[in-house]
Amino acid sequence: MSARRIAPRVAIACPGIGLVQRGFERLFRDLFDEMRGDFPMTLFKGGGERRPDEIVLPFLARGGRTLRYLPLHRLMGRTPMHAECLSFALALLPHLIAGRYDIVHVIDPPLARLLFHLHRTLRLKFRLLYTEGTAMPPRDYPPCDRLHQISAATLADAVAQGHDPAHMTLIPCGYRPERFTPSANRATLRARHGIAPDRFVILAVAALNRGHKRTHHLIDEVARMDGDPLLWLDGSLDHGDPDLPAYARARLGERVRVTHVPTGEVADLFALADVMPHAATFEAFGLAIVEATAAGLPVITHDAPHFRWLLPNIDNWIDMEAPGALAALLARMAADPAERTRRILRDHARATYDWAALRPAYADLYRSMTR
Repeated sequence: MSARRIAPRVAIACPGIGLVQRGFERLFRDLFDEMRGDFPMTLFKGGGERRPDEIVLPFLARGGRTLRYLPLHRLMGRTPMHAECLSFALALLPHLIAGRYDIVHVIDPPLARLLFHLHRTLRLKFRLLYTEGTAMPPRDYPPCDRLHQISAATLADAVAQGHDPAHMTLIPCGYRPERFTPSANRATLRARHGIAPDRFVILAVAALNRGHKRTHHLIDEVARMDGDPLLWLDGSLDHGDPDLPAYARARLGERVRVTHVPTGEVADLFALADVMPHAATFEAFGLAIVEATAAGLPVITHDAPHFRWLLPNIDNWIDMEAPGALAALLARMAADPAERTRRILRDHARATYDWAALRPAYADLYRSMTR
């Protein structure tokens, strides 16, 4: 009991939790679940069930009807995300005033900026911990008392651009192994989905868009391949490109499937697939990459500093901007199982990113902020 009394009181605040399945929200949901046994914690979220120590706040969600039909953000000269974070911050403020939290932990940049200025203006006693999960330029980081970096590449970039390394802490995102146990074996899953045992299945678990995730590039590369590979695109169209499913079917016909399964069913996709290429040329982290790798899938990424750190094996990187490079690699992997085996980094992912390995570092981070 004495250890719990002196442990810092932590508020985790994220408007998307309970509403969307992005990496932001999954990281903070898991962080709360993992650390609540060691610290007195409260989760402030945007939706979902009302549970002990979890508070659903009323606010204007960026994808909600209010901002869709009454675009208040335009009056602010800002984006829907800014309106979301402003309304969430105002709903959160009475709880922060009454709750006497030692640490407030956030990942949405506009929310961090708002809370920093509110706590300075109102002389609130909490310290603000901001997790940088956007890969934004370091010059645009919101002010905070402590900056949590989830990538060695973004940390190095921040230091190179003048940020004090003593102000930052590097701890990667975690994944929960028990969440990724498939419901059946590979043969059963393939039979369930009508996929032949020997068909080469290329899986992409990512939002469907041309900008960040470059879904169109993946579609175009699979279209270059001979034979009958199946491209399975699983991801959200929220803030994406709604025409991409039609574009994929026009280019690939029966060689593509488009879904957006619940998080609990992603393990089945990992189990039935042969490879997961990730076409983005940058990521803040890439939690789906880690999860697929830990499940035993070979994952192919762009050859860039962050991905080299995330999956430290030269065979897992290619130039995703070179037309035909991914298609050629996938063709080799389809033809030769050995090409797949040497790109499997299951042991590295499990040893490095399992929450069991990361919990002590997060605990030290929280404790360090109140010393």
